[in-house]
Amino acid sequence: MEILEPEIKVEYEFWHKFLEEKVNFTHAKSSIHTKDHCRRVLLFALLIAQKKALNAHLRSILAKACVFHDSRRFDDGFDVGHGDRAAAFYQDFCQKHHLAYDNLVSGIMAYHDRPDVEGEKALKAFKDGVLLYHIFKDADALDRYRFGALGLDPRYLRTKEALALMDFVKSQNQEVVAKFSLLP
Repeated sequence: MEILEPEIKVEYEFWHKFLEEKVNFTHAKSSIHTKDHCRRVLLFALLIAQKKALNAHLRSILAKACVFHDSRRFDDGFDVGHGDRAAAFYQDFCQKHHLAYDNLVSGIMAYHDRPDVEGEKALKAFKDGVLLYHIFKDADALDRYRFGALGLDPRYLRTKEALALMDFVKSQNQEVVAKFSLLP
């Protein structure tokens, strides 16, 4: 993973391991919203954060949102409300494991399955809230390339850094696309 600066590579590896070992998913039979999806969203979010030169605290907020965001899906459709359920799970997880809870992490998750106007309105009260929301939503959207070349309309990306990552993301998803094309 030479594309990540050493400090950010360590963060990626920490949160990837955390995701694999600590976060369970209610829709465990999903072929779309999997831990692999969350791992790629984590990578893309950290790459955007690196390009924006965000500090470790802001990267940590993004990482937590990435690893928990789809953990409470009921299905692979729109499932509006899975963001709220993931935010509640994150809060409960923090309490049970004596981890520091962050309202902004919950807010990003809670609104990631809703229109931007709602998320932006709710998160503008937080310093850097809208910025992190946009980065997260772009990282999540970038993984739509797993559905093929037409899986993502770049006009909906919010940051120039996400646009700059499109070729890299396509290359990361080539084997994923091949897997989906073999599904019935």
